[in-house]
Amino acid sequence: MSRSPDELLLRLENRGELTMKGCALLFFTMFCILVIGVMSVIETAQTPKMQMGVEDPSRLFAPTQNHFGFLWLISSLLMFVAVPLYVMAVYRSALAYRFNRRENTFHRGTQKICRLRRIEYLRLSEEKDPDSNYLYLLRVVHSDGQEMLLHNGYEEREMLNLANAIGSFLGTEVKWRQPAPSVHLETET
Repeated sequence: MSRSPDELLLRLENRGELTMKGCALLFFTMFCILVIGVMSVIETAQTPKMQMGVEDPSRLFAPTQNHFGFLWLISSLLMFVAVPLYVMAVYRSALAYRFNRRENTFHRGTQKICRLRRIEYLRLSEEKDPDSNYLYLLRVVHSDGQEMLLHNGYEEREMLNLANAIGSFLGTEVKWRQPAPSVHLETET
């Protein structure tokens, strides 16, 4: 969450795009490129007809004389271009909620949801997930009762702090809603 006098930006963490799967794929790609690079040097040393050296890049990377050297060069260049583009795409894909006082708008990503004055209150509720752990949900109630889920989490203190920070920025109240008690009807037999 970043806050300035005119804008509050809530950027939710990425939904797993740049975690261990992405890092494992990056390391696997780097390993494959390393193997191709080593094979290009071995191919150069074992070529009997030209005895080209590693110090001559025009022969080392020539596609007709050393296929592995050419593949290594192309794959290295593609990796150095593709990895930053991937990181930028993942960073942009993170969901961001923006409360802007200057424009008097509430945005979800690039979509305008409503004007700030249409936000009635923030609602924090407690529910149980399928594993019977308490899950805290923070919602924005706007435009005559419409609700939008902002964030959910298992840490009550974190959710309260987030709700209070957004509520103080907007000047709205935070309402706490307890889950409805489950009713068990006993029948006589």
